[in-house]
Amino acid sequence: GEEAYIERYIFSADLDSGGKVNVDFTISNMGWGDGHGAARVRVKLPGHSKYRFSKKLGKGKWSADKKGFKLDIAKTTVHSVDGKTFHIKHNGKVKLDLVYKNIVPMWKPGRGQVDVKDGYYSFHLISPRAQVVGRVFMDGKWHNVRSTDRGYADHVATNIAPYDFAQNYARSRYYEGDLFVTWRNVKLSRRYGGGTYTWVMISYKDRVVFSDPRARLRLGKSRKDIRTGYKPPYAVQIDARQGKDHIKLIMRGTEVRKTNLLKTYSAAVKAVASAVSKPFRYEFPCTYALQMEIQGARALVRGKAHYTFDYVNWSFVDVSSRYR
Repeated sequence: GEEAYIERYIFSADLDSGGKVNVDFTISNMGWGDGHGAARVRVKLPGHSKYRFSKKLGKGKWSADKKGFKLDIAKTTVHSVDGKTFHIKHNGKVKLDLVYKNIVPMWKPGRGQVDVKDGYYSFHLISPRAQVVGRVFMDGKWHNVRSTDRGYADHVATNIAPYDFAQNYARSRYYEGDLFVTWRNVKLSRRYGGGTYTWVMISYKDRVVFSDPRARLRLGKSRKDIRTGYKPPYAVQIDARQGKDHIKLIMRGTEVRKTNLLKTYSAAVKAVASAVSKPFRYEFPCTYALQMEIQGARALVRGKAHYTFDYVNWSFVDVSSRYR
């Protein structure tokens, strides 16, 4: 019932063919009225034009199962088959029929929730790494598609507006053979003490081999964007520990891509957010070096990836804090 309530499920798949599928479900009370449901679908198959679909519905025009996980919003559905398998369908100009089967089980950092005086921010990895099989109807015919091990899904819920809760949000995830690495960081706004919450998780093949819900994120080579005033970092370092195991991840940006997030908001949300926030996204394609000592084995992995910073609030206080 909170005015700022937002809940989002994001499913994505990097296809073996080189294409990509993204399906997002959002439930929110942001803007005018409560109980909105929205679906967004993006599909890219090699040799075909990109497909984009986005629709928002009012309360009572979409449905959710109260006993299990099932959403039906704007010709787009998702439901849990057995707690580790998810079936997604979309019936627009392009049609989707996809099954996500988890390779790595669902996971959350610590309790999976940051609690503050007025509410919470929770995060769960629904599918850290999944096999995706199915088909896509595009340009008059069905195409079989598959992602051997690069399906992904997560869930975020909060009852505080993003621009009130945090100064910025940062994240990265990438696959390197059997290795999957992901991390997130939330820098709270002045209103909530300015604390920093960072977690990191590493899986190998079908299991989580390392995680730290209290990791440390260091920023380097920050450069001021004269148009926005923000200082996004062109390098980041994460230090984390789990018992005797420990890792160090260094990522160095090779370029930056900037997006004005206000342009992606609906009219109602834009009217609210623009009065209090200047949300910009900075995406950094990067090189990385990951040093690991896990279960007595040492390894150094290098490669290419990317990380993202979403700046949504001007306040900034450097106060030490941790994800609980």
